[in-house]
Amino acid sequence: MSNVSHQFKMNAHTQSSNDAKLGIKAYQNLVGSLHAFDRFVALIPTGDHILLSSVFCFAVVKYAKPFVETETSFGKTRYPVRHLKNEKGFDNAIHIHLVELRNTLVAHDDLESIEPRILQFCLSVNPSGFSIPVSVAVSNKCLAYPINAESVLKLKTHVEACAQGALNKIHSDFAKIRDAALKHPEQADEGARYKKDYGQARIEKTGSQLQPPDFMTDEWLNSNEPNFSHIHNGLLYEELRIRRDFYGPERIKLPDGSEIHISPPVTNQPVG
Repeated sequence: MSNVSHQFKMNAHTQSSNDAKLGIKAYQNLVGSLHAFDRFVALIPTGDHILLSSVFCFAVVKYAKPFVETETSFGKTRYPVRHLKNEKGFDNAIHIHLVELRNTLVAHDDLESIEPRILQFCLSVNPSGFSIPVSVAVSNKCLAYPINAESVLKLKTHVEACAQGALNKIHSDFAKIRDAALKHPEQADEGARYKKDYGQARIEKTGSQLQPPDFMTDEWLNSNEPNFSHIHNGLLYEELRIRRDFYGPERIKLPDGSEIHISPPVTNQPVG
């Protein structure tokens, strides 16, 4: 079953690519949430109300972002929780709780969750009993942060499990992208937005050991950023890069029916 609510049918390569894009967004947000809960625990001894509140709200928003429906070029989507439920430490009640906190007390002011209370002080005019308000008071509460470290550690354990599950799913999606490219090369070629020739590499049909270039520094990986120069001098962005290698040992059947054998690169082993 797809991760995306599609408005049109996608080929296997495009769908796997979109799943990976959705997954890496989810993973980076979950890692950000995990780091925030870590920092929260370290900040507890300071008793700094502003920092504790800010870090907790940041952690909740980061956690919930993947699970809030969003509009994309490939339809409305959200990250499926089913990819995470089998991870040790996952707690469905905590998942629901964190998303609910985001939707009611953090990202929105929900008047129904914590209702502001208004109280009037009146003078009663006897014998008519007519009341004259002479004072009005209002009280309100906003979410700050959990009461103790024990509560936060439970949240952190859950978020850590989710981050690991999302990372596992990304590696699975990488394998699906590669598998689709091998089975349907025309799909991979049709959907390619960028190509670069890194030079020739000789692969012997009897078996070759790969020595790939450092393509992780390729300029294509530098995503475009929103331009806010008309408002301020710009924003800093956190970047995450993940890679999975498929260097064999493996036999790959070519379209002409022949096969090639790929082996992992040779690593220099220390002598003695």
